[in-house]
Amino acid sequence: MKIGTVPLGVKLKAWFWTLERFFATPFFGAALFIGVALSGGSMTSLTTWLAFIAGISLMCAGHCHNSFLDYSWTGLDKGEVEDRSAEKSYCGGQNLIEAGVVSSRECAFVGLVWDAIGIGILVWMTIHFHLSVMMIYLAIMSAIIPIAYSAGKFTTWGHELSLGISCGPLPVLIGAFAVNPSPPVINLLLVSIIPAAILSFAGLAIDEFPDALANLKKGVKSLPYKVWQYSTIEIGIIPGGIEGSKSMETLRWYVTGWLLMVFIYHVFLINIGVLAPMTGIAFITLPMLLASQVFLKANFDKAAVWIVALGAAYLILLLAGQIIGG
Repeated sequence: MKIGTVPLGVKLKAWFWTLERFFATPFFGAALFIGVALSGGSMTSLTTWLAFIAGISLMCAGHCHNSFLDYSWTGLDKGEVEDRSAEKSYCGGQNLIEAGVVSSRECAFVGLVWDAIGIGILVWMTIHFHLSVMMIYLAIMSAIIPIAYSAGKFTTWGHELSLGISCGPLPVLIGAFAVNPSPPVINLLLVSIIPAAILSFAGLAIDEFPDALANLKKGVKSLPYKVWQYSTIEIGIIPGGIEGSKSMETLRWYVTGWLLMVFIYHVFLINIGVLAPMTGIAFITLPMLLASQVFLKANFDKAAVWIVALGAAYLILLLAGQIIGG
């Protein structure tokens, strides 16, 4: 059975899996649960899991809207293969519209459905459980972030800040207000910098490296693209077989710098009593995160998958340490 020229199975996979980029669930989910843990909530309570479902729904919506906006608005995902964003082995979804698997309207509609689920759950929770109205404000902010994210690619810091807010403060605070009407907001915001820095400021540099050659032609200005632009050309070495690829050294230094700052900052939060000492178990991922960067030149896609997985493992271990030792 086909819908138009596309097999039904391919359509369903795109609608319910690829567009949503569920690879990011550990990042957004761990951030939300960290908010619960720091606010004295229970990991088994109904409000915790409803907030988790809502938070992941808003994440899915954001990814769908990003695909729609980068095709229909910014044009970064539009054009021939060499003129659009590269397909990533750990997520996919960048080229579904261009490939004709889904239309731009379908993509936007799927995103709106996820928005309705996420916002609807948080509004219902606020009314039914008499939660803080902040839950509704956080839901609305989560829904409009994709616009800032796409527009931010044409500024220096807007790109990273938008994603950082969406995967740091917003899910952390949603988890917190789901279990506590007056959570420790300052401590929550301090801790939310960690997931924001890992997925956004460090992660985007790796995510956008394969996109930079095509996207710079369309006017992007954000720092992750500049990491590629100002790398030294290595004559005769073309990682991934893409003409114009650059040295990995600038990328490695940039990402390593962010990772080291995160781990130092983590130690600081332990020392001032914001995080439990047991969260230090997350530090076992640092040697592996650094080692993975060695292999970026040999096999960029495989190394990127490992870095994403280890970044998620870091946040999950931090959450586990906080639950055990908090």
